Amino acid sequence: MEDEEHKFPEAFHYQAGIGQRSSNAYFGTDVLSGLTAGMDEFLTDPEGRWRQYRSLGAAVLGCVPWLDDQDLLSRIDRFPSACVVVTKQELKKRGRDRFERLKQYADQGSGFPADVFAEMTGLASRYDGPPPAIGPYTPPADGLRVPTIRSFGFRKAGKLPVPLIHAKMFLLGHLWWHDEDGSPSGVADVTGFTPKRLWLGSTNGTKSSRLGLEFGVWLDDPDLLADAQQFLVKVMRSSETIDPDDDLFEPEYINVKYDNDAFYEALSDSFDALDEDGE
Repeated sequence: MEDEEHKFPEAFHYQAGIGQRSSNAYFGTDVLSGLTAGMDEFLTDPEGRWRQYRSLGAAVLGCVPWLDDQDLLSRIDRFPSACVVVTKQELKKRGRDRFERLKQYADQGSGFPADVFAEMTGLASRYDGPPPAIGPYTPPADGLRVPTIRSFGFRKAGKLPVPLIHAKMFLLGHLWWHDEDGSPSGVADVTGFTPKRLWLGSTNGTKSSRLGLEFGVWLDDPDLLADAQQFLVKVMRSSETIDPDDDLFEPEYINVKYDNDAFYEALSDSFDALDEDGE
């Protein structure tokens, strides 16, 4: 009986179309169900609305202050590529079980390939020590894959307020590949990401958020999708592990260093070889 006394009436839960075929708005209680239902719809895509040529699979980028809703976590886990950034978690015993479950998703999830975005190329983890020096003969490294769940910002360690990530958005799309570019050979191995659908709303990714009066909407405006992608990639670029040691804003990923002298020497050797051949 106590649970029923602490719920808003069912009349506060409803959804509405807003003029676009893939745009639905949700109001009131249990708005999070609109997010999970939209993710299911995108993954199954029964009408082929979000089909992608040469797709490498569906992908999701997102950010939300707090995340513990099991239904939402299971949807994120269904995407072949996924990265969701949350505000840096406080270190306290209360809620530790939920945090450990979140950490499990971070450790075991599929993650997201960083090199599909120009802003995420040439990066290394500061946890691995000084960034490597890349030379002309350095073997290509495996592409960086960002874990599924990340943290961002400052950890609240006292009574003073700290800025936190408060945006709630999920961007759904497809990874894709092609084997042609503008090089003389015309052959390449190129991958990318195309955003298809954007969720914006007020609701956190928590089980308790289903009880409050919230708002959420699915949108597919191309300009908005591009801007949302730019924002989310910046957040991912500046993120940390889900359980970092420091309380301050210390992004994990740093740029690798390029050995310019080695590149210059290699180029000079190439010119010398050409001169010896009389060319």
